[in-house]
Amino acid sequence: MGKTELKELEDLCNKLGIKIRYEKTNARGGLCRVNGENIIIIDKKSSDYYKQTIIGKAVKSFDLSNIHIKPKIRELIEDIV
Repeated sequence: MGKTELKELEDLCNKLGIKIRYEKTNARGGLCRVNGENIIIIDKKSSDYYKQTIIGKAVKSFDLSNIHIKPKIRELIEDIV
């Protein structure tokens, strides 16, 4: 997994209406709702692999059946526990 996969996951979040915020934090990060808006917060110093894992876990909870996702990215999401 690399920058390309991370960019594709970020694009998927955009399609789903999920905002991603990279911030300096000591928290693990994850999906939250603020004023009715879905937001993923991730420590900006995290590795790309960790960022992909957090985003993948978050989007996994949404209905992805009607959204075109490249097979490689869909497999990445499905493999995340």
